[in-house]
Amino acid sequence: MSDLESLSALRGVVAALRFYDDGTLAEAAGQLEQVDLQLAAELCCANGRIMHHGSDILMTLSGTGGWPPRGWMMMGEELSVCAVAEVACFVRNREASFNDVFRGLTEASGT
Repeated sequence: MSDLESLSALRGVVAALRFYDDGTLAEAAGQLEQVDLQLAAELCCANGRIMHHGSDILMTLSGTGGWPPRGWMMMGEELSVCAVAEVACFVRNREASFNDVFRGLTEASGT
């Protein structure tokens, strides 16, 4: 079983994906259509870049290091998107253990 298949098998995870640094989809597992997966990869890549930009600003303002993000989460009322490095998943909030999700994302991303 691939890392993404293992991740998508976690309780509450709808789909998992890996994307390239330019936002294109590398691979996916779960219950999203191909066109939705490509849009999800672009969203996750863009949001990751925004998070890194924000961490650069925090390091500049604080005058200290230690702010580089390893991952991020965007929480909606019913669904959330969680990512670590270039791996992300979509989860149903009420069903998921976010500790398990981020543990799986960390393992799948190799960070």
